[in-house]
Amino acid sequence: MSVSRIDVHHHVLPEFYKDAQRAVGISGTAYRGFPDWTPEKSLALMDATNTATSILSFTSPGIYFGDIAVTRDLARQCNDYLAQLAADYPGRFGGFAFLPLPDIDASLHEIERVLDELKLDGITLLTSFDEKYIGHPDFEPIYEELNRRKAVTFIHPCYPPGTEAKGWSIPRMIIDYPFETTRVATNLIFNGVMERLPDIPFILSHSGGTLPFLAHRIAIFDTQTPFQDNYPRGAMEYMKQFYFDTALSGDASVLDCLSAIADPSRIMFGSDYPYISEDVAEAETAGFDAYGVFDYKAFAAINRGTAETLFPRFAR
Repeated sequence: MSVSRIDVHHHVLPEFYKDAQRAVGISGTAYRGFPDWTPEKSLALMDATNTATSILSFTSPGIYFGDIAVTRDLARQCNDYLAQLAADYPGRFGGFAFLPLPDIDASLHEIERVLDELKLDGITLLTSFDEKYIGHPDFEPIYEELNRRKAVTFIHPCYPPGTEAKGWSIPRMIIDYPFETTRVATNLIFNGVMERLPDIPFILSHSGGTLPFLAHRIAIFDTQTPFQDNYPRGAMEYMKQFYFDTALSGDASVLDCLSAIADPSRIMFGSDYPYISEDVAEAETAGFDAYGVFDYKAFAAINRGTAETLFPRFAR
């Protein structure tokens, strides 16, 4: 089955973003040095995996390193860069904008700028900012504005807030990242964001992290938590409101688990390039293509149809 894809989980790593990280002592990703990325490398992978369009995003560790003025400037630079890529390669690239969180007012102004002036395709939220998870009440003005605009919001994991145990050296992206996505999804449900503000199309990275596996366990306690009034329809109903991308999920064991809680119309293709190498991205894509459970209609929706609904400028 061949359907030209839209990739909703595809990152950028220009030199200025590497320099911003180096300036605060970050010398690489969670498990290796910085990938060597260029727009041309992304396009080459896209051609190899039959991907027509990628919605690009900056990712962990984000742009807040303690100096909010630097964060505001970096947000503008990142978002202007995404808009320029979309203009330089029409139809091939879109973009999810970064916000200068934890500055709420500056973030509200940037939402207006990136959606109304730059015409980017949505917003990236990392799972936590300044040791507060997305779902925290302090970010309520952001959720309200995203809900008012029905802005597609891509949630990507970042380093867990707080300290780690002594001697813990396992790269965070291997197991901590999926847990962080799960924490935020559950936090959005338990704090009532999904009930109060149902018009935000949230995309959860990496098949929702560990959420599909833990969904039944979470739902067992629907009537036994002090949060139950915040999600009166039960946790499972709110989980079905999320969208999920397939990045790093090219195996039947993962896709079986995801399919148990998510309708195919809520699943979209993702690659996670360049934070995984070209060969891994191609192998994961081949694994997804080999998964024989989805019929052609579902396969087409995951690869393209649902993304066309969320990003109509890329619809054919």
